[in-house]
Amino acid sequence: MGSSIVDNFWVIVSAVLVFLMQPGFMCLESGLTRQKNSINVAIKNLADFVFSVMIFWLVGFGMMFGLSFTGIIGTNNFIPEFGNNFHQVSFFLFQAMFCGTATTIFSGAVAERIKFSSYLTIAILMSAFIYPLFGHWAWNGIDAGVFSGWLGEAGFVDFAGSTVVHSVGGWLALAVLIVIGPRKGRFSPDGKPVEICGSNLPLSVLGTLLLWIGWIGFNGGSTLTMDVRVPRIIVNTMMAAASGSIFSLSIGYMLNRISKISFLINGSLGGLVAITACCHCVSISESVLIGAIAGGVCLVFEEILIYYGIDDAVSAVPVHLGCGIWGTLAAALFGDPEILGTGLGFLPQLMIQVTGIFAAFIVAFLMPYLIIRGINRNFPLRVSPEDEYIGLNISEHGAKTEAADFLRVMELQEKTGDLTLRVPADPFTDTGVIATRYNKMMDALHRIGATFQQLFDGSPQAVVSMDINGCITRANKGFQSLFGYSDAKVVGACNIDLIVPDHLCLESVTLMQAVLSGKSIERETHRKHNTGKLIPVFLIGFPLIVNNAVEGVFYIYQDITDRKAMEDELYHKAFYDSLTGIPNRVLFMERLEHAFKRKQRKEKFNFTVLLIDLDGFKWVNDNLGHQAGDILLRKVAQRFLGCLRSVDTIARLGGDEFAVLLEDITGPKEIAAIAWRLINEAARPFILQGTEAFISASIGVILKASRYTKSDHILRDADIAMYRAKTTGKSRFKVFSKKLHQITHEALKLENDLKKAVERDEFTLFYQPIVCSKTESLQGFEALIRWEHTAKGKVPPSDFIPLAEETGLIVPIGQWVIETACRQLKEWRTRMPGARDLTVSVNISAQQFVHNDLEQIVENALGTNDLPPGCLMVELTESSVIEKPEAMIAHLNRLRKIGIKIAIDDFGTGYFSLAYLKHFPLDCIKIDKSFVDEINTSHENLQIAKAIIILARNLDLKVVAEGIEDHEQLETIRGLDCNFIQGYYFSKPLSARDAEGWMQREETVYA
Repeated sequence: MGSSIVDNFWVIVSAVLVFLMQPGFMCLESGLTRQKNSINVAIKNLADFVFSVMIFWLVGFGMMFGLSFTGIIGTNNFIPEFGNNFHQVSFFLFQAMFCGTATTIFSGAVAERIKFSSYLTIAILMSAFIYPLFGHWAWNGIDAGVFSGWLGEAGFVDFAGSTVVHSVGGWLALAVLIVIGPRKGRFSPDGKPVEICGSNLPLSVLGTLLLWIGWIGFNGGSTLTMDVRVPRIIVNTMMAAASGSIFSLSIGYMLNRISKISFLINGSLGGLVAITACCHCVSISESVLIGAIAGGVCLVFEEILIYYGIDDAVSAVPVHLGCGIWGTLAAALFGDPEILGTGLGFLPQLMIQVTGIFAAFIVAFLMPYLIIRGINRNFPLRVSPEDEYIGLNISEHGAKTEAADFLRVMELQEKTGDLTLRVPADPFTDTGVIATRYNKMMDALHRIGATFQQLFDGSPQAVVSMDINGCITRANKGFQSLFGYSDAKVVGACNIDLIVPDHLCLESVTLMQAVLSGKSIERETHRKHNTGKLIPVFLIGFPLIVNNAVEGVFYIYQDITDRKAMEDELYHKAFYDSLTGIPNRVLFMERLEHAFKRKQRKEKFNFTVLLIDLDGFKWVNDNLGHQAGDILLRKVAQRFLGCLRSVDTIARLGGDEFAVLLEDITGPKEIAAIAWRLINEAARPFILQGTEAFISASIGVILKASRYTKSDHILRDADIAMYRAKTTGKSRFKVFSKKLHQITHEALKLENDLKKAVERDEFTLFYQPIVCSKTESLQGFEALIRWEHTAKGKVPPSDFIPLAEETGLIVPIGQWVIETACRQLKEWRTRMPGARDLTVSVNISAQQFVHNDLEQIVENALGTNDLPPGCLMVELTESSVIEKPEAMIAHLNRLRKIGIKIAIDDFGTGYFSLAYLKHFPLDCIKIDKSFVDEINTSHENLQIAKAIIILARNLDLKVVAEGIEDHEQLETIRGLDCNFIQGYYFSKPLSARDAEGWMQREETVYA
């Protein structure tokens, strides 16, 4: 070191310039870190200087520049006073600035996560031991111009401290970074880096420029004299910085397609660090090359750190460690040997440079790493996650800044949920402007929140919010009202325990899981009132999603009691018979279809269908009234229900027709037992309006309904079987079979042929004589219809007359009979003078009164043939008369008014009330053939015939005995004083031609 005033003055000026690196580092670090840690950065940088200078004075200077002990450590000059030694004081001042710089390097790297106390501990370790120890090895004796440290004696060259200052600071920074780990949020869970933006990049650029100025003193002052070397050193320093910046920016842009300011900052600082070791011994062009390579080294080291997940806040390790190592090697690679003055060749010089780098690794990384890791185990160096989140300004220093106040209010809002809190805002600062906008946003949010709260609280529906565990966090008055709980019992309670019925707990858990998965759900279900009563509700559930994560659940409950009651009523009306309360045809068919589907799933499942028709219901309706008929149907339905199992279905199909579906049936015996129970229940007497009434039931059974494919086919065949039961005697059941199907098929074919017979005029009339019992003179004829089928031949009236009545064809057939009989009688009267007083009797069906104007037909037939009304007698069966006696009396009175004679046929075979007999406008009674057949062998038949004749005589009625087939029967009837007789004894029914021949051949005496 020079002894002149100028030399010392230059050293002092250089020290001042180096001191500018402290504010430079502070600006750089403050700009690259976040605002919430800016105060901590400032305090640390100030502490860097004051602590490092103090520690360096106490022990560092003596350890580094004191009398060397074997080239390892200094042994004197601790706490030096210097006296009036102008040269020593200047030298100490210059070296103290270097110590502060080395300490500041590590502090910037570990920013935003380390405790201030931890930082001070490591700073003391750096200033008191690490930096002085390695400095002694490399620089001891530099002030005297003779190196006495073991590295310096060996020829190690580090002119201004690429390794002594920068690599040592970089190695220590790397050790601390590995121990404390990255900042929160610097790397995503999958390890990808997340860029943390600095708070003020222009400030970082200012810090970089201040460092450039500081480096003039750093490198220029390291000559320790003001000589001709200084300008070149300064130029080399500037050129290396410029080339490093340009190269880093160029390569970074090519790789990332973006011009980041960090490329310029790190490249320039890397060039400055690299040139520091050799700025005195290289040319300008070599300086440019060294700086450019340093810019690339920065980029490579940055990627290495990111790859291993090491978070360097200000890129101190790439700049100071990476480029410090490169600069140290560059001294051997590019340095002028004469200027180096070590007397070593290229390879020995390179090897001593590498040895110095390795020695720095040991003393500045390996040893500190072990020490710091041990300290961290017992006294964690890092701040807590909460303190890191709120920022070190507040957690470490209790700073009161606008940003801190901002964060404090936001934290309070988060904890309390109070949206009325506002941030203090100064309109003349950046933070204040943001706070003002934030307060306006909170005003809008508060309005939205208030609106939501009013909707929540004022909704008539029950609304509740829950956390992800199902605990209620809030419930409105609608919820409390619907389920009968106070707010105190609701909030904090588990929703499933509070209102979910036990049997629906699994459903509730499933719904909750669906909502927590992010889905919205709708469901009709039941929930429990405080009293235990179940309430039908319509439930809507949807998740509360914040930042793509489900943080809670909203449920809305709507009471649908009235709607469900209405639905039940509508369902009952749609699927149940309004009179009896049992299922109707629609529901029966639906359950029948369900039975078909169940059979497809379960082969052993069997079901049976029964079709029931009430016998005698029409009589009850006509004689006791429709009200009594309705009562009867209700009682029948209840009796039938008692005959069935719970799995069976009985339905009223309409009128007096019922259907039964038997499911899971075991066999024919069980079906027969149920059928007989139904029949027996129907046969028991019913009390209707104080009157005892008797009915019966005819049942058609489909034994193996599962063989069918269509429901309507089952009912069709059951109806066939039921009708067969009715026609074979009623009060019984018939099982549908192929034979029954054939009979029905033939009946259907016969019905079709019957329709065609009317159109084709295939009918003829035969005439059976009616004679006087005493004189055997001809009274008239009974016209009897005959059908000559084109394929079957003669079809008996007993086969087609009931079918004609059932199908309604009896109306046109009956009209044809009346017109044909009248026309034939007119012909006989015209051609045969003795036949002028003959009469003709025709059989009339009750349907002819209902479906047609019978009186008009009769008048037209008589008028067309110019016949007197008295020549025509209409005969009605006793059974047809008693079905609707009042209506029949009215019809017969109109016929009687015309002059038509009226007879009751088959008298004694039905249930004709004698009370009605005197009210009917009758002229004649015809005793049924069944009484005449055994009149000579059966005393009962004889007495019945006798009673009928006596009754008729008392009522002034004529009597005709049908079925006289022998002389004995004729004599007996004559003895009873019967008026007229009819039967094979005189003649069988004859065609019109044969009847005319019979009259002529027998020389019949006309009455």
